[in-house]
Amino acid sequence: MGNLKWIAIVLAVLVALYLFTQMQQSGLQTQSDAVFPEDQGKIQTIELWTKDDTLTIERDGEDWTIAGHDTLAMRPNRMDTFFDKALQVKKETLISKNPEKWLKYSVDDSSGTHVRLTNVSGDEMIHAVFGRSTSDWSHNYVRTVGDELVYLTDSSVMHMMYPRATYWGETPVVEEDSTEVAASAVVDSVEAGSGD
Repeated sequence: MGNLKWIAIVLAVLVALYLFTQMQQSGLQTQSDAVFPEDQGKIQTIELWTKDDTLTIERDGEDWTIAGHDTLAMRPNRMDTFFDKALQVKKETLISKNPEKWLKYSVDDSSGTHVRLTNVSGDEMIHAVFGRSTSDWSHNYVRTVGDELVYLTDSSVMHMMYPRATYWGETPVVEEDSTEVAASAVVDSVEAGSGD
């Protein structure tokens, strides 16, 4: 009878330890929540910045332009990649609830890469801060401004959020009209032949 009592006590302790462990780990479970809003058709302005660079991309009808860089045209497919991959990133594992660790994960205001999306009214849709994972290059850290939680993302997207105008745009190549080139060549040859 005494052995049965001890077995019941040990079993009760094991069940209590199991339940305690489950509660502890439930806060760190992997989840897949989108970082950015689903209705991307409402995005009017994309602001990207780090401590060194700042860039604003604005919707102009169906096209996108780089604010302050009139000489640059958007690189082909750059926005498609941004919308199809970068804005589809998901939060997975909760990494930290402590704002004092933001610097460690590079998601503080000075070391992170900021992404702010606004709608046509100028209202902020989201402001997220991304940081590089030093131990796993296939993921990033992310936090949403106004929230203390830091998550590991399901993929690495920071390279698609580079806030430099030459990453997003290029100087348009002006193709000369072939008849203008031919006429110019004829004029040059006539002038060269005249000897004057």
